[in-house]
Amino acid sequence: MTTDQSTSQYTVRDEDLVWALPPMCGVLGAAYTWYVRPDPRSAAAAARFVERLLGLWQTEDTVAAQAAMAAAELVSSAVEHSAPPLALELARGRGLIALAVRSASPAACPTDLSAYVAENGLTLADALVEDLFLAPVPGEDGTAVVVHIRETALPPGPGTTEPATPDGSVNVHACGV
Repeated sequence: MTTDQSTSQYTVRDEDLVWALPPMCGVLGAAYTWYVRPDPRSAAAAARFVERLLGLWQTEDTVAAQAAMAAAELVSSAVEHSAPPLALELARGRGLIALAVRSASPAACPTDLSAYVAENGLTLADALVEDLFLAPVPGEDGTAVVVHIRETALPPGPGTTEPATPDGSVNVHACGV
């Protein structure tokens, strides 16, 4: 399924703005990863890809919509405030969806995360999610904005390897960290 965005000169497809990379080890560990062109139209394309994948995973529609909005906000902020290359990561553990947008911008250690959120246009994303934080990109220079979205706990499925902690939370591990 392709969504086209027409302009007076040519038609831009979602796949021209955001394209899938092989699952790889990134900020979220093994995750679905997309390269994101530093183009303002990439935010909407990223939201559609996230919502589509979460639909395939049979995530509740409200959770998928919430994750899609958060993805759009993260990508939009990265396009405006960060250095390319940009990548969007999506991972799912038991009861938790994690999204990260990483960039080549130097690792930031804000003393006031709420000020960082406001300065980088992440206020809506922060309101939509359970958790928002910054993380260094493992093995390279750069920073990722990571969000967690809680979903209804799912029963264990075949081959489930992501253990829940006694309090029901889920651990998301980055590779090599």
